[in-house]
Amino acid sequence: MGGQQQMGGPPRQSTAPQASAMPVTDGMPTPWPLPTKTQQKLSTTTSVAAANMAVQDNSVGGGATTVGDAMQQHELSHIQGTFSMLLDVASQDGNQKKREDIAKRLDELYAKLAGGNIKTVTGQKVLSLVKALEAQDTAASSKLQQELYTTDWEMNKSWLMGLKRLLAGR
Repeated sequence: MGGQQQMGGPPRQSTAPQASAMPVTDGMPTPWPLPTKTQQKLSTTTSVAAANMAVQDNSVGGGATTVGDAMQQHELSHIQGTFSMLLDVASQDGNQKKREDIAKRLDELYAKLAGGNIKTVTGQKVLSLVKALEAQDTAASSKLQQELYTTDWEMNKSWLMGLKRLLAGR
C-alpha cells in the first residue's frame, strides 16, 4: 500500500482509521467501528487505545459534553414552570411512582439545557413545544413531539421518554 493512492478513499500514507476516515459529522454515526471498553480490554494494540477511550467517554451515555449553547435562564424557567404544571395535572391520579420517574427525567432535561449538553436546535424545539402546549395548539405540539422523538431519541431517550409519558394523555 505504501504511498499508493486507492480508489474511493483519500490519498493517505497510513491505514489507521483516524488517519484515513472521514471526520465525524454531528448527528451521523462514527465512520469506522469503535471497539467497546470490554472489547478494548483484550486488545494488544495500544496505539489508538487512548483515543478510543476518549471517544467512548464522550459518547452517548458517557461524559457530558457541550454540544450546544446553554439555554437562557428565563427560557429554562418558562419550560420548567410549564412542565411542572403539566406534571401536577397528570399526577392527580395518585400514582406517585410515575410522577417521581417523570420528574427525574425532566430534571435531566433541565440540567442538559442549562449546561449546553443538548443541541441548540433541540432546546429551541422544546421551547417551541412548551409554547404550543400553552396555546393549546395540538397539531403543532404533536408535530414538535414527533420531530424530537425521531431526530433526538438516541442521545436523549431518557428525558424524551419522560416527556412522552407526561404528554401521553394530551
